[in-house]
Amino acid sequence: MDKRVLRGLDLLLAAVAAGVLALSFWLNVRFGEVTLERISSDSMRVHVDFETFWRSAEAFLRGGDVYDTGATLANLNPPLWILLSSPLGLLEPLTAYRTFVLVSLAATVGFVAWSAGEARLGGGRAAAVAGAVLLSSPLLATLALGQIYPLLALGLVASWAAWRRGHDRVSGVPMGLVVAVKPSLAPVLLLPLALGRWGAFGVALLSGAVATLVAAVVVGFGATLEWIRILLESSASPFWDNASLPATAARLFTENRFTRPLALLPGAIPLAQLLGVALVVLTALRARYDPEAGFWALVAAALLASPIAWHNYLLLVVPGVVLLLARGRVAVATLLLSLQLIPPQWPLLWQQGTALDTLMLSLYALILLLHWAALLPPRPSSP
Repeated sequence: MDKRVLRGLDLLLAAVAAGVLALSFWLNVRFGEVTLERISSDSMRVHVDFETFWRSAEAFLRGGDVYDTGATLANLNPPLWILLSSPLGLLEPLTAYRTFVLVSLAATVGFVAWSAGEARLGGGRAAAVAGAVLLSSPLLATLALGQIYPLLALGLVASWAAWRRGHDRVSGVPMGLVVAVKPSLAPVLLLPLALGRWGAFGVALLSGAVATLVAAVVVGFGATLEWIRILLESSASPFWDNASLPATAARLFTENRFTRPLALLPGAIPLAQLLGVALVVLTALRARYDPEAGFWALVAAALLASPIAWHNYLLLVVPGVVLLLARGRVAVATLLLSLQLIPPQWPLLWQQGTALDTLMLSLYALILLLHWAALLPPRPSSP
């Protein structure tokens, strides 16, 4: 592409990023204190995801039913996460939550610093990325709810870093464990498969299978079957924070209590699921041309194809944005980081029930799609 066109495109992206920053600043000034109040709240009903995890951990320690605990939300995480988080069940709920927040913050700083070091991003720019991530909507909401995404991101960076250094078998261990904790990320296993790096693929399968089996034995095979049942009964939630393709189709084209659909299309959700699978396959094929960026493009594709991909999952692709910045794609990376600063109060502006409101309530899906598009390796040009 002509250099002048590229320069013009960068200027356009920089202008859009500046506009997004201004919008984010205004929204945070108007509504931002709500998120901080949620993090500091003493009510476990506010930290609703962590309450679910803690109740399961506490039930496991006392020999109770780990998936029927009276929690507000159903626990969609496998027995492996219950086993790993069981020490938190020894603490009082609020103490356990605050401990987990500190662990999550340390994991966030850790995966940003680690990915920046691997990509050889300069100290000043790495600090700027860390600051943006610490102020981002996905992280603040993750901390408020008590979700596990910083730990998953740290595991993905560990796998990616070992992969870059040629340690295929080492990279397979954290890859397999992350997939075992969050099976919706299984498409990342397609990268070593597509590249024929059988050591990484085999170790990932083995480590994930062993961890799953150990958890099934310790927590109980009955609990594992109950978890599978819960997953099979769950569906693509049309709630506006769900950024996956099936969820977006449910929001735009089916009757739901969150938005007014643009139209009623009976086959919209299966078509979106099929499109998600197609994106995963396309991404795996393209990842062969640039495995470093392709790894994070596959993570984004996995989120798009999943029935549930909350906006907070964007933490999982932050290392990919770090890589873009280190490669000199400053305008693109700046825009992506700016989009992550839009607070979760954005939907409050679009509650009139018009078609425009419905589209605007799907902003988080667009943001995830933009991350995927930016990370997708291009097809090499013909000689």
